[in-house]
Amino acid sequence: MTRDATKGRTAMGGTVQENATPPVSMVARFADWIGAFARSPVPDATAERARAILLDSLACALYAGKDEKAQSALRTARSLGDGGDCTVIGTRHRTSLPVAAFANGVLIRTLDLNDTYAGPRQVGHPSDNISAALAAAEMADLSGADLIRAIRLGYEIYCRILDMGDPESPWDHVTVSGLVTAAMVGWLLRLPPDRLGHAISLAAMHCATLGEVRVGHVSGAKSIANAVVTQTASLLTLLAANGMTGPRHGIEGVRGYAALILDGIDFSGFFASSQSTDRIVSVGLKQYPCFALAQGPISAAIELRRLLGTPTAIERLEISLANTGPARLRLKDSHGRAPDSREAADHSIYFLVAIALLDGRVGLDQFRSERWREDDVRALIARMEAHIDPDLQPATSLPCRLRALRPGGEQIVVERPASPGSPAMPLTWDGVREKFRLCASGVLDPDAQLRVIDQIGEIESHSVRSLMHCLVPQQ
Repeated sequence: MTRDATKGRTAMGGTVQENATPPVSMVARFADWIGAFARSPVPDATAERARAILLDSLACALYAGKDEKAQSALRTARSLGDGGDCTVIGTRHRTSLPVAAFANGVLIRTLDLNDTYAGPRQVGHPSDNISAALAAAEMADLSGADLIRAIRLGYEIYCRILDMGDPESPWDHVTVSGLVTAAMVGWLLRLPPDRLGHAISLAAMHCATLGEVRVGHVSGAKSIANAVVTQTASLLTLLAANGMTGPRHGIEGVRGYAALILDGIDFSGFFASSQSTDRIVSVGLKQYPCFALAQGPISAAIELRRLLGTPTAIERLEISLANTGPARLRLKDSHGRAPDSREAADHSIYFLVAIALLDGRVGLDQFRSERWREDDVRALIARMEAHIDPDLQPATSLPCRLRALRPGGEQIVVERPASPGSPAMPLTWDGVREKFRLCASGVLDPDAQLRVIDQIGEIESHSVRSLMHCLVPQQ
């Protein structure tokens, strides 16, 4: 077929559009959106929440330093060399951006004490990705104001895409963190839109995680899942900065991200969000080192223990949970009744309610001692039933109810209309400060703790390098 260029017609008689331009790819549109959102004014409520989440995330990282899985990650990071531009939190080790993103990501996540986003479809932990933002901002010697903008950006992307996903998908929700990390790191490194687009596309191609990581005989793979994604996406972003390319239609292509990871959803819905406030203000903080769905039931169980006096005098205990995707997934998993690892135990609603009733608390020592193996815990779990109650609303606040039946027919009911630490029952700045002091006490001296708190309270006036220096132990 030939074409008469002067008339815009083919030799077969069909018309063609002169100087036709291909439609803008979803990757290019996403890169443009990232730049515009990151440059937009940061609302005061957003900045306040971002500072609290940053302090909370550092608390989790410092507290995790002696954890076995964290130690494995730290040993691996050290084996990959020293002398980079990025600090590993709570240590004197400096390393590369991808390795710091991984090591600090494991530290923030491994105790399951960091933040929670409970969306209409899925629950996740957007602070998992703060490790990459810290590393990139430290490497580029940026201000705390830049860090806050990057955190805001990352949370918005994470929560919007999580709301598009299927909680029963074969892909784990940490897959979203590939796009989140590429966006944050790419923006902090000031990649031009075309390079940022390649970083996004590369992350879409290479950062998927299988859902098996979070069910059944849960292993250490769960604790490092997001950190591996974050490390990979950080590396891919550096590759894009140095000329590597990704597929033009990496998001909307026939075999692309939206088709396979998001089960065919139209990704353009990402840009049509009608929410008037930034998603970061909808994120909660945790009181207990375990999965988000158990925060309310643990609080209710501690109150139930006070009312019962003798928690063993229970004939049956009924646990009612709100109708959320993660709750349905957890209750389908029969391994929850007999956890056999720390990772399984901190995702077992039965075990967590049992130790809250028996011990009046939930803490790291109960995991270290493998409390799930003890007879009193197993006996109490055998008398429990858990189910979904669609009347518990709003589901995004993760409400719950415990109903204890005593011998003789007496019933005692404790409800929680929202999960402690959720946006409906938020942890205050003073509460986050106290959590940080408790978590940092074994790593930083009191003066160093205060310096970190003060710097984050006015983070926009400090450099990220200054903040990271405060997190290095002096001995």
